[in-house]
Formats: sequence, structure tokens, C-alpha cells
Amino acid sequence: MSNLNMSWGWKNAVLMVIIMSLGFLPIIKMTFFKADVTKDLTISDIQTRSIDGQLEIVGLITNSGNRTWSLVTVEAEFFDASGTFIDEASEFVQANITGHAKEHFKIAIRSPSALLTNAGTKINVKIAGGTTSPF
Repeated sequence: MSNLNMSWGWKNAVLMVIIMSLGFLPIIKMTFFKADVTKDLTISDIQTRSIDGQLEIVGLITNSGNRTWSLVTVEAEFFDASGTFIDEASEFVQANITGHAKEHFKIAIRSPSALLTNAGTKINVKIAGGTTSPF
């Protein structure tokens, strides 16, 4: 046993590089291929109503992508007639929104100020955030 060799051949080195690359694939996918909630989810059918002294904004979220979104944040921004920002309110949608599905939402504002309920107040409702699995 005078010729004991402990080095790897080039085939073993290539195999180890491939195996190590597969280990980094999830990190690469989470870093460079992030999903964008604003591209997948859209809001439509927005309505406002006053019930029992509170202002409610209701609407429909449509998921046009294949991903399932959770912890989706819907935000309503209020502007006066001249376009000056007044206030904002947001709510989390409790349900998971699966790919190509629709989900209703409601933002409730208790005791809204007179500025929010004026006829000239403009409301801009948008998706502010959400989480999805990268896999």
C-alpha cells in the first residue's frame, strides 16, 4: 500500500459542483425571481357605504397569476378635491388568494372625519403588499 491516493478526479469535482449548485437554487430563486404582488393582484368593483356611523370600502381582488398570495394588504388613500392627501386606511385580507381566484375585501373606518365623507373626496384603493411562497 505504498500508492494510496486521496485526491478526487475531475468527474467527482464536477458532481460536487452540481450538488452544491442545487443547494443554492432556493436562495437564488428567492433573491432574483421574486413575485410582484401588484402584477398578480388587481382591485375592481370598489364601493363606499356608510353603516352605523362608520365608512366602509368594499371591493373585489382578482388574482391573475398562478401563485397563492396571503397576508394581502389593501390600502385606501383619501384626497380632497384639489388632490391634497387627507388620510389613509388599510386592512389585511385574512384569506389566501389562490391562482386565478377572486376574493372580496372590506376596509372599515370607525368614526370617519367629515373630510373623508365629503362628496368631493377621491378614494384611491390599491394593493400595498402580500406574501407568497417562492416554490
